[in-house]
Amino acid sequence: MLLEIKEKPGNINSIVEQDQASFDLRHLQSFCRVAELRNFSKAAEDLFLTQPTVSGHILALEKSLGVQLFDRTGREARLTKAGQVLYQYASKILHLRRDALNALSEFSQGIRGELCLGASTIPGEYILPKLLGEFKREHPHFAVSLKIADTQEIIQGVLRGDVEFGLIGAKIEHPPLQYELFAKDKIVFVGASGVSRATRPKITLDGLFQMPFILREQGSGTRMAVEKMLKKIGKNLGHFHEIVEMGSTASVKAAVRAGLGFAFISQTAVEEELTQGLISEIQVEDLEPILRQIYLVSHRGRTLSPMAVRFFRYLRKKKMED
Repeated sequence: MLLEIKEKPGNINSIVEQDQASFDLRHLQSFCRVAELRNFSKAAEDLFLTQPTVSGHILALEKSLGVQLFDRTGREARLTKAGQVLYQYASKILHLRRDALNALSEFSQGIRGELCLGASTIPGEYILPKLLGEFKREHPHFAVSLKIADTQEIIQGVLRGDVEFGLIGAKIEHPPLQYELFAKDKIVFVGASGVSRATRPKITLDGLFQMPFILREQGSGTRMAVEKMLKKIGKNLGHFHEIVEMGSTASVKAAVRAGLGFAFISQTAVEEELTQGLISEIQVEDLEPILRQIYLVSHRGRTLSPMAVRFFRYLRKKKMED
């Protein structure tokens, strides 16, 4: 599908010097994901494409428009001034395309459409895949674009309209947002498999703060739950002897398994590792269980597409069954 943008002679302040430039919507999708994730590899993984394909899409756009869209510094890709201008319009174009397809789905046989869904790490990697697969079997024409990021980023996506609704691990109050409890999750303290319950069945609170601590990045729901727990006992992250910060749950698990340190982590995320003995749970004396909620978050002022409404109801039903 091509979107033709024609430039009339005499227009000023235009970034398009050619008489005509063409945008392939797939190229715009790749461009927007690279802009949002600031990384070509992550964008390719998110779009289920290869990195050379995504790079080719960006090069095609740059050649068509005659401008550079990204400054590439190491592994990070940052929008140029021209890229920032294009992103404003490209995101609107993709939103309009999605809205048009969803609106037309009401006139099709059966439930059709594309759902843009957001999720923080734990629900996005450990809860939603199974539910999406079950829903897809019931609705074969269902297409989903799932964005996985930290809780704060998903909330911003809902506020901007980049995603229709999200599944997140913490509640951050914003007047336009509404939350609905979906599930409960337990945060456990873990160490490498060599730290068995037999050798270290429990540690004291004082001992906890002397251990090397592995922490999720700012904006993570797990980190928010840990900070809330620390506040209750009159402590903060600054009381830990040593802290290593990681950008994903997978990297935290890998660091724990390698013996780099200890971590508070979702029990859902390490259930398999605990069962196989790859990671050990450690009890902390005088520390109450850390429980957190997983929420469905949506925007009060926006009407969900027919497909989003159907999947939202499906998630509610699964919550009731649990």
